[in-house]
Amino acid sequence: MKKILYILIGLVFVYLILCLIGPSQISVERSITINAPANVIKSRIIDLKFFHETWSPWTEKDPAMKVTYTGETGKEGNSMAWESKVKEVGNGSMTYMYAHGDTIVELLHFDGHSSDAHIYHIVTSEGNSSKVSWIMQDPCPFAFRAMMLFMNMDKMLGPDFEKGLNKLKVAMESIPTPTHYDIKEIAWDAKTFYGVKGNMSFDKISAFFGNSYHKIGEALGKAKAQPIGMPKAIYFSFNEKTMMADVAAVMEVANGTKLEGVEKFETPASKVLMIEYFGAYDKSANAHYAMDANMKEKGYTQSSVIEEYANDPMIEKDTAKWQTNIFYLVK
Repeated sequence: MKKILYILIGLVFVYLILCLIGPSQISVERSITINAPANVIKSRIIDLKFFHETWSPWTEKDPAMKVTYTGETGKEGNSMAWESKVKEVGNGSMTYMYAHGDTIVELLHFDGHSSDAHIYHIVTSEGNSSKVSWIMQDPCPFAFRAMMLFMNMDKMLGPDFEKGLNKLKVAMESIPTPTHYDIKEIAWDAKTFYGVKGNMSFDKISAFFGNSYHKIGEALGKAKAQPIGMPKAIYFSFNEKTMMADVAAVMEVANGTKLEGVEKFETPASKVLMIEYFGAYDKSANAHYAMDANMKEKGYTQSSVIEEYANDPMIEKDTAKWQTNIFYLVK
């Protein structure tokens, strides 16, 4: 009996020695080069919904997982929580903590895990490309350090990091590279618009605008009212994945004007970012990507997007001369 006790004590002693020499932290790191500007990549990485839907290596392991988001995208404290019946995915949450310089910091929590892991995304410019590093540092409780001597977490999780980074590379390099745009910050007075709202695929917007502006023109004529400026559109939302837009074709009118048969829209006095874009309407994505990156870099959140069409395409046939004034109402 004593011999068994001595053996057990010896095993415990050996285990404690192994815990003393075992790693106090689990670290996994992988990097990739992406042909995209660093500021654009960083603006996407802090978007947790973009992570889950586009480049998370675990989403494909359980596409049916339940995901909920809290907080504002790109704002400190924004989090994503998931519930999965797949053992390899489990339940947990990821929270965007902050961004400083080239580094984005997130906190990763798994239910049942005694500590939270820190996630670091480091994005540095390398000429026309960017180096993106994905790093996980997870404190290892003392009692588990011995086991870590016989488990290679880098080999276990590294392939998932590589898969995720490759998916991020494909996603970012498929986005047109934003060219330089002069982004102005202007004051925006409260405005009143009348128009027609609809939800549709992007390829149907042109026809929708044509019919809607005709209807607005009739309403203006009946009220003997004059529009202010050129035709505009208010984009309430746009899904890049489905190419569906929730949009209203509108004309601005003087405050107090009342029109029948069309819907009234109002925007408050606000801070606004503006780009003057020249070119075909369906080629304006670069301007929006540049605006989005600039907005997130400054810590702004967007309330709505307004486009003003300064040319009549029926008169001006040269698309290179088509001017679209793009306004992002921000706070």
